[in-house]
Amino acid sequence: MKKILWSVFAFVAIPTLLGCAVVLNSSDVPSGEKIFVLAEGGFPEGGVFTSRQSKVISTQEEYATELAIYTKAAPVNIDFKKGKVLLVDMGRRSSGGYTVRVASVDETDNWVVVNVELVMPGPNCIVTMSLTNPYQFVFIPSLKEVLISEKLVVTEC
Repeated sequence: MKKILWSVFAFVAIPTLLGCAVVLNSSDVPSGEKIFVLAEGGFPEGGVFTSRQSKVISTQEEYATELAIYTKAAPVNIDFKKGKVLLVDMGRRSSGGYTVRVASVDETDNWVVVNVELVMPGPNCIVTMSLTNPYQFVFIPSLKEVLISEKLVVTEC
C-alpha cells in the first residue's frame, strides 16, 4: 500500500511542485545578504526546454527577456546599480530529482565567486519519469566580476 501511495505522489504531486515558479522582489534583500532568489523552478512554464548555462545579467531588459523563457511571472524591478542577476540553468534532464541552486557567494577585493550546486538523484532514488529543466535566478548585490564555481552533489536516498 505504501508503494502505491508513493507512486501516486511521485507521478502527480512532484511534477506539479517542480513546475511552480517562485518569484520575489529584489528590493526585499536583507542588508548584508550575498544572494537573493528571484525565481526558480523545475521546468520552463512555456514548455520549451533550454540548454545548460550560467549567465550574468546586467540590464532590466535582458532580465525580463530571460525570465520570460522560464516563467509567465512578471519580472521585478531590479536596481542594476546595486548588483547583477545570475541565471543558473541545469538544462534538460530525463527525470525528476535534479535541482540547481546557488549555495553561497564569496566576495573578494576583485570579484565575486558564486558557488553553484548541481544536485542529481542517486541510483536508489525514486524519481518522476518526466522531463525536467531546473533553473534559478538570483540577485547578487555586487557590481564586481562574477566567477562561477560548480559542484556536483549526488542525493543518497
